[in-house]
Amino acid sequence: MLKDRVISALIGVPLILLFMFLGKYSFAVLVAVIAVVCLDEFYSMLMMRNHEPNVIVGVLGSLSVIAGALVGSAAGAILGLVLTIVIAFIWQTFTRGSIAHTGLTIAGVVYIALTLSHLTMLYNLSFGLAGVLLVFIGTWLSDISAYAFGLTIGKRKLAPVISAKKTVEGSIAGFLVPAIVLGLIFLLPQLPFAVKDGFAIALAKGLVMGAIIGFVAPIGDLVESAIKRELRVKDSGVIIRGHGGFLDRFDSIIFTAVFGYYYWLLIV
Repeated sequence: MLKDRVISALIGVPLILLFMFLGKYSFAVLVAVIAVVCLDEFYSMLMMRNHEPNVIVGVLGSLSVIAGALVGSAAGAILGLVLTIVIAFIWQTFTRGSIAHTGLTIAGVVYIALTLSHLTMLYNLSFGLAGVLLVFIGTWLSDISAYAFGLTIGKRKLAPVISAKKTVEGSIAGFLVPAIVLGLIFLLPQLPFAVKDGFAIALAKGLVMGAIIGFVAPIGDLVESAIKRELRVKDSGVIIRGHGGFLDRFDSIIFTAVFGYYYWLLIV
């Protein structure tokens, strides 16, 4: 399991960084691909339990939300979501579909595409590339430290009903490590904080951002675990070795993207 995780990271992380540094349009394409694959996995899990989300509307709606975020920021993303909702209900009306299935279609777009679109919006802010990079770094640090400390010293289960492997000790490490590392990164001269605010305030801003990410990341993981438990599914997919599916890998980013965006909007 650990070997597979390392192999997946050695392939996935450089690929994400490549698209990130190629520019906002390349990065938006990457976000769209991640969102569509995650959405497909989410809908596939629902279909295994005889639900019938509208995959076509969901995928096209997700692309419109992310495209809207790219060209019109939050207003564009909301417009894409509103159009998706309207089209989903029109489709349901004229095909005499189920309102429950329409609701699940929309829920998938909100849960995955709208949240991930915040990465695109974050990229468009001042020093946005750094902001996106820090969200990923903080999330990865939280996940890695929680896994490592939970594996070595974890004894008390955090939420055994939802996720049997998560421990209190691992969660504490997953909270503290990104806070400390991001606090130090905020002191770098390449970022505007130390020069503009002074070292103490820059350090505090970094600690807060890392703490927010460290707190939110495991919640995203637990939310997806709860969904899989309800649908009686072990993994969302089998694409990524050692992790399962895309949704298994990006469940934390789904939540940290949102909080990272609004925090960056506040401090920059």
